[in-house]
Amino acid sequence: MTARVQVPAPRGGYSGATLHLDIDPTEHQRRQNAGIGTVTGHGFGGLDHLMALPAGLPVPVNTLTKAQQEYVRRAPAGILTVEDGQVTRHAIRPCRVTLATVRSKSATKRSLESASRFAPFCARTVVIERHHPHMNYNLLEFGFYGIGVVLERPDGTTETLITPRPWRPMRHTPAAWWFAENAYAAYLTHIRTDEGATQR
Repeated sequence: MTARVQVPAPRGGYSGATLHLDIDPTEHQRRQNAGIGTVTGHGFGGLDHLMALPAGLPVPVNTLTKAQQEYVRRAPAGILTVEDGQVTRHAIRPCRVTLATVRSKSATKRSLESASRFAPFCARTVVIERHHPHMNYNLLEFGFYGIGVVLERPDGTTETLITPRPWRPMRHTPAAWWFAENAYAAYLTHIRTDEGATQR
């Protein structure tokens, strides 16, 4: 079972969108118990080394490359454990980004490009405030790239003009894991903010 939440996209090259996340509750709770948040401390290289280790299965440390062994020595507790000359990875991807939503006044080239940044990671939709029949040719381009378009009217009702193409990952990559970790960081900030508001 997963918890679905919406959080702002990470700052930098992916800002300006809302991410829809499926949080892995077991991994989230494990990290909370271990006192760790994201596992991006060593960048792509660290995640690359983690991906070389099967989750939950011990691997002899002496079979790893020198770079992997160095990472194992530096990795914070809760990410992996080393015992009797074997290393076991515990950290897995904490969430799955299912959709990136970009808001725009209308279906423009700029909004298409903004949504396209998320193509390697998830499905994409642009929510627009107005649409005229003479702009239908714009929708063809959105459809070609698999980007959904939803018209949101002033009264709050919505109409799906283009359904987003389902996103299917070709393979699990360090970049995709990195993106998920940064989305998870936004989630952690989101729940802390909610907790703070509740306590006031």
